[in-house]
Amino acid sequence: MRGKPPYPLNVPGDFYVENGCCTSCAIPFSVAPKHFTFDEKTKHCFVSRQPSDVNETKTMIEAVDVSELACIRYCGKDSYVLQRLTDLGQKDQCDEFDV
Repeated sequence: MRGKPPYPLNVPGDFYVENGCCTSCAIPFSVAPKHFTFDEKTKHCFVSRQPSDVNETKTMIEAVDVSELACIRYCGKDSYVLQRLTDLGQKDQCDEFDV
């Protein structure tokens, strides 16, 4: 179960952009351009490609960390990712910790 409603165009996987939480800031594209797409119709970004290796996962963690409004979330259970996001002060972006 996700902690926040995902934008409908997010691809299935552990990282997603929360629905209604996009200001077109372009920050995700500067950090992880291979993983985000912008929906021109609704002016909303979304995860269009999940990470496929450790380096891409680190890039997505960085995107979560620098996200302007904390719109990028993590709904997985990978202990490395959860710990890294917690260490960065982004525990609130992990659905695992939602109560």
